[in-house]
Amino acid sequence: MEVIFKTMESEYLRKNELSEKLLAYYEESCLDQSVLIGSLISQEAREFIVNNANAFIFGLISDQSTKAELAWSLPFHLKKRLGHYDMHKMGSEGYEHEIEAAIKDKLALHRYPGRIANYLYLASKHIIDNYQGNAANIWSSTDSAKEIIGRLCAFKGISSKKAALGTMLLVRDKGVYVKDAHIIDIAYDIHVRRVFLRIGLVKSDTLEQVTEVAKLIYPDFPGKLTTPIWVIGREYCRPTNPLCDNCPISNLCERKIHLGGDIRA
Repeated sequence: MEVIFKTMESEYLRKNELSEKLLAYYEESCLDQSVLIGSLISQEAREFIVNNANAFIFGLISDQSTKAELAWSLPFHLKKRLGHYDMHKMGSEGYEHEIEAAIKDKLALHRYPGRIANYLYLASKHIIDNYQGNAANIWSSTDSAKEIIGRLCAFKGISSKKAALGTMLLVRDKGVYVKDAHIIDIAYDIHVRRVFLRIGLVKSDTLEQVTEVAKLIYPDFPGKLTTPIWVIGREYCRPTNPLCDNCPISNLCERKIHLGGDIRA
């Protein structure tokens, strides 16, 4: 019994230290990696998604099967190519083809122009029909993260994972107040999943295990762990040839580097 208790105590201290290290690493080194407050994308593209709620939704939808910096820059470049950012026009009959053509134009704004064009077309209609043409009404009319996540999930192209990511960005970087930040889960991202496996926090790559462990590490706002772990996965804990000795949490890692290299989105 004493051995079990000591093991549990050791694991608790490890998770506590990991929480402190990750949050410190976020403040010291990861702010620049945020699409809303950092320099991951150009200043013009960043200001557009920060100041235009509809552009934020378009960026969130586009953040799939491509690099984050390309996805979140798409709204700004789409506006330039279309010559406008009018939701009523983009949601009008047949305009999906105009959106697709703009995305396809060289250099292509996304790997899957047809799919993304369809999602953005439907998003325009949804914003008009349900939020008076202004996506800011999704979060300005509630103080519930659960409600915001549910509203985001109603968009075609926004999964529960992406809805949690979007809500996390709104709360952490845009200062949107919610009374229940503790329900915002960590993003089930390929980099996050790989880090959790290799560090020894989870035994298998499942959504349930990853989200539950994140809640244990930082119960107040588990979603806030997304960026520091994402950066660690992208910069250090690579699928092959990981830079373990340079990793900011190397002393807490079990270095199971044989795991996670084959994870796909």
